[in-house]
Amino acid sequence: EAMRRGGVPPNNIALIDAVLKYAGAKVRGPGLYGTNQSSLSKMTKSFMTSVQGVSNVYSQHSPLLMDTIESAVKGKLRGEDYPMVSKLGSGIGVDNLPLPQEILIFMVGGMTYEEATKVSEFNEANAGRVRVILGGSTVHNSTSFLEELKLI
Repeated sequence: EAMRRGGVPPNNIALIDAVLKYAGAKVRGPGLYGTNQSSLSKMTKSFMTSVQGVSNVYSQHSPLLMDTIESAVKGKLRGEDYPMVSKLGSGIGVDNLPLPQEILIFMVGGMTYEEATKVSEFNEANAGRVRVILGGSTVHNSTSFLEELKLI
């Protein structure tokens, strides 16, 4: 009601419901916003992130994708949450596999320019050790993402 009184167009008010339907607590996947971490683990990560002396606060954000990639490189992804294919076949438990040298990620529904940039930086920093190939059904900016949410 307050948004309507403030002059927000009705289609943008409906967008709030679409965002909650898309990314609300009921539909979050494992690891998103730390849902599978202990409270102590969350507090430690938050504290360490906040004390790192970043000169540009906008560069402080790291997409969830990067946490997932770091976990994959360390061999710490849970097989139930992240199915994979290896030379040994699909559905193999990740516990007994060697660490990956190449990771292929395809983002159904799209990826962002920020995710592509971070993957490129990761590849530069890890050249010769591991390579990530990122693809997606589209590359979103904020406008295209919100337009897609309106279709939900």
